[in-house]
Amino acid sequence: MDSVERVAIPLLIVQTISVVFLWSLDTLGHVSQTIFTLFLAADLLAFALIAHIYRTDKAGSTTGGSYLFAWMAAIAILFFAGLIVS
Repeated sequence: MDSVERVAIPLLIVQTISVVFLWSLDTLGHVSQTIFTLFLAADLLAFALIAHIYRTDKAGSTTGGSYLFAWMAAIAILFFAGLIVS
């Protein structure tokens, strides 16, 4: 498994789980709106990171480890915050 797959597969799993939570929410309540916002933010950041990794891989360059770690940490914080609030 190359480096792109090692990063993309966990991000796709996070996106799948967050989309399932987004589909199951009733957004009429204030708490549900907060949860929706957190999961949507995690989903969009994961998509953006996958797109960035794909673009840099096709260009032949590499993405730095600290850059990936910072974005993965931000996605994890938003995702787990959504789980905690729910």
